[in-house]
Amino acid sequence: MAQSLRDQLLKTGLVSKEQASKAEQQAKSKTHQQQKQKKKKRGKTALDTNSAAYLAAKAREEEIERAKELNRQKEKERRQKARQAEVRDLIEHHHVNDPKAEEIYYFLDGKLVKKMEVDFKQRQQLDHGQLAISVLEDEYYLVPEAIAEKILERLPESVRCFHKNQEETIEKDEPYADYPVPDDLIW
Repeated sequence: MAQSLRDQLLKTGLVSKEQASKAEQQAKSKTHQQQKQKKKKRGKTALDTNSAAYLAAKAREEEIERAKELNRQKEKERRQKARQAEVRDLIEHHHVNDPKAEEIYYFLDGKLVKKMEVDFKQRQQLDHGQLAISVLEDEYYLVPEAIAEKILERLPESVRCFHKNQEETIEKDEPYADYPVPDDLIW
């Protein structure tokens, strides 16, 4: 049989027993270190799979959160459309516009002054808060006070002119409180 390299070197006298045992210890420690490094690499691989699993779980959670947010937005849009449909129905079924009205009533729509044709009775009702002006698709409609309050609950930006409780706003300390403005005064 073939002898090991160590035995052959000892037989020829190239290496002493001490040198051979020292070389053997170095080889053992080298293989031991290599095994430790392999274990560390395996541990890192396990850590990588754990971190990959962690990243995948985190991505899944983010996806679920995005889906929930999208559902919340869709639900909000659905509720907004439902409110708009209710307001549309309220205005269409309860408006009291008079096609024969000839007087012009001026009111503020944001920063713009708009006008609407009303009759004398409607003007008085508008001034006393019994009627309100609401808008639907850029058209102005007169609606009763109760309907205006329902519209305010659902879609406040649809009511453009509503003198609700105007008499309560007059303070008693005002010097001209005893002199009311005539109803037939046209500016």
